[in-house]
Amino acid sequence: MNPKLFYTAILGTHILLSFQLEAGEVNIQLVTENTPITRASLSTQKGGEATRFIQGVMDNADVNYTLSYLPWRRAYHNARAAPNVVIFPLARTAAREADFQWIGQLVPIKYYLFQLKARDDIRVKTLDDAKPYEIGVVNYHAHHELLLERKFSHLQPVNSSDQNIKKLLLGRIDFFSMSDGGIQPLCERTQIDCRKLKAAVELTGIAGGLYMALSNHSDPELARKLKVSFSQLVNDGTHEKIFAERFDRLENFSDNWQ
Repeated sequence: MNPKLFYTAILGTHILLSFQLEAGEVNIQLVTENTPITRASLSTQKGGEATRFIQGVMDNADVNYTLSYLPWRRAYHNARAAPNVVIFPLARTAAREADFQWIGQLVPIKYYLFQLKARDDIRVKTLDDAKPYEIGVVNYHAHHELLLERKFSHLQPVNSSDQNIKKLLLGRIDFFSMSDGGIQPLCERTQIDCRKLKAAVELTGIAGGLYMALSNHSDPELARKLKVSFSQLVNDGTHEKIFAERFDRLENFSDNWQ
């Protein structure tokens, strides 16, 4: 195709989409996975705070959307492959920086390798010390990508952290990776006693936080509206109110887990 015609077509598409956004005719895809921060527990009604906040951002921006809970690998692929897809909560890493438009940070995050306290045969001081051991990871999560980059070869990818914590208790893995804010809700969700676990070592340099992100090649007007809406809900206190319990867990992480 003639380059001028190609860029004219792209510009025309963006202009049309901008008109459709203003008219409320475009339906944006929200994709996420089924985790404590994205879906409330049926038994306790706790959790799901990221989804509540993201839906608030979309409603405040007056943008139509559909929400899909998918295995993370599929959600991640969809957000990289198609325009006008919002993915959350996505860890912001150097490797992912150019692949998405970053709307706003939901929560700060650190990742750790967790092990059973009873496994006193396992002692690691650095991340590299864990290389000989079997480690549970979630497909295409930031911790999976980091460990691959650092040449870890004993990785067991699964679709959810629920699977990993159960495999740890069964002795099928020696460690699994989980975030500081996610470990307590995971224990509650799976009805596993967190006192059996400890944070063995931090995965440093992995991420700058969990974000709401928009796929590349999306309409610039959509990105602008979402960023404005996100900022408004931060400034009016909605963000702090929704994530208050998680912020408390982050502050108390060292006392409870290290």
